[in-house]
Amino acid sequence: MTKGSNKVKSCYDAVAGAYAAELFDELSKKPLDRLLLKQFASENREKGKMIDLGCGPGQTTRFLADDGVKDLLGTDLSTGMIATARELNPDLEFQTADMLKLDFPNGCFASAIAFYAIVHFTPAQLKTAFNEIWRILKSNGQFLLSFHIGDDIIHRDEFFGEKTDIDFYFFQTAAVSQLLKETGFGMIDAIERYPYEGAEHPSKRAYLWVEKG
Repeated sequence: MTKGSNKVKSCYDAVAGAYAAELFDELSKKPLDRLLLKQFASENREKGKMIDLGCGPGQTTRFLADDGVKDLLGTDLSTGMIATARELNPDLEFQTADMLKLDFPNGCFASAIAFYAIVHFTPAQLKTAFNEIWRILKSNGQFLLSFHIGDDIIHRDEFFGEKTDIDFYFFQTAAVSQLLKETGFGMIDAIERYPYEGAEHPSKRAYLWVEKG
């Protein structure tokens, strides 16, 4: 695990309970996110195991399971988040995993999602993460990604009431799309939206739905 990954893990271990208390029901305020997750579930639930990368306390994992995805694994770098996810969703499967070095065999997942899970990656780390996701997906496996749009790097010394030292990275849609293409993914859909006022950080969001070639 890199120094940066250790910082991220420590941060989310410390805030897991507070994070879950505030954000576990966040999808109830995000209609487009729900629509995309439902459509992704509909098209992939019968194809094999789905992985939810950077699942946090399991809100997206819960949503997908409630929408009929039976073979599903939620993963997160933070052991604190995984413990919280298991407590909130005792019927679902969770385990710790580092997106920069996924401890899974090649081609073992039929589909993957990563909702706002790349926010702490540098551009170089993002390339590594995409290579890992491509590796663990089966041929024609689909991947749904969401992220904050922009060129910002926001540093936080405090997060959910805890002292921390963490950076949040925003990305341009065209740059992420190009990186996915270079990794070997083909584009299915690309969507951008404005933020939901009062429900989330005031940044535009991007959603990229791709398929392993």
